[in-house]
Amino acid sequence: MARAHLFDAGSGERSDLDLSGPLFETEPKEHVIHRAVVAELDARRRFTASTKGRSEIVGSGRKLYRQKGTGRARAGDIKPPNRVGGGTWGGPKPKDDRSHKRINRKEARAAFHGALSAKANDGELYVLDSLGFDGPSTRQARELMERMELEGPTLVVVTDSDEHAELSFRNLPRVTVVRPYEYGVYELLRAREVVFSRAAYEKLVGNRED
Repeated sequence: MARAHLFDAGSGERSDLDLSGPLFETEPKEHVIHRAVVAELDARRRFTASTKGRSEIVGSGRKLYRQKGTGRARAGDIKPPNRVGGGTWGGPKPKDDRSHKRINRKEARAAFHGALSAKANDGELYVLDSLGFDGPSTRQARELMERMELEGPTLVVVTDSDEHAELSFRNLPRVTVVRPYEYGVYELLRAREVVFSRAAYEKLVGNRED
């Protein structure tokens, strides 16, 4: 059975938390996980790069000089791609939603479950109990990370009730702090360790174990 490291932030006590269900017992499939990562990264791109083609360049359409008798190559107007200031041939254009990479809901769920299961099987999942911060404190967060012996990069998942902890952890190098549903397969694979507050873990198990 897969297990997570349960760490009490107050007392420093360590124990194991048994994990079960599709979230932590799904066989990772590399091709599905790859498709999910590609789709996630593609969805973050804005596709706003744009170049002007020949027809979009502002300029006269008048022929530059007569066709024959000059000794030079034939030329039309000033806007072809081979002239300075002319249009671009084959340059990028903004794309609509239809051009994005797609993955269906079933594959996306299988990829997320597979990535989370791989983390659990590798012993890289942590759940924090007693995560009580009286106020934002980067020093307290750093000491907690040292006691947990985390190497990083680390993904820390918190909820609205962990506001002080969120402000504390986000100042640490090699630490990424997210709320539930702000992370996906890419963030899970990018992190060496994944740390859940108790509230974030319960939200994950309650909402995503389907």
